[in-house]
Amino acid sequence: MNIEVSTLSPQIAVATKATGVTMENMTAAIDTGYEKLMQAVSEQGAQLIGAPYCAYLNSNEDFTVFDIELGIPVNTAISANDEVYMSQTYDGKAVISTHQGSYATLESTYGALMVYLQENQLESTGVYYDYYLSNPLDTPEDQLLTQVVFPIN
Repeated sequence: MNIEVSTLSPQIAVATKATGVTMENMTAAIDTGYEKLMQAVSEQGAQLIGAPYCAYLNSNEDFTVFDIELGIPVNTAISANDEVYMSQTYDGKAVISTHQGSYATLESTYGALMVYLQENQLESTGVYYDYYLSNPLDTPEDQLLTQVVFPIN
């Protein structure tokens, strides 16, 4: 597994939040969120310019309940509404790895990144990002690519 430290530049993104998300309802929350985002982008004529992401903003102590931000980089700002707003992708230093395979096995990449942080005495900000580099609708599950990003202080 390739792990690197990199400095990321921000992109504007259309986004939505979901709170109290559990692993059991994660897929439904993500599907519903991206549906809202795609509708807003389509209605307002913006163009997608990057990989969709899910930011894990916080969780309870045992990582079973999360607040998440779902976003998609776009070429221009759109008007916000009650469910959709403008945000930006992460801007700064991060530890990054690309996971290949099922979303169900992402935990192994998260574990490797946490070990890397500890071994290199790096401190995470506590927010984690998954950037979905391939589309699960037309990519075999074992070939899905997800860039996992751990912002660091």
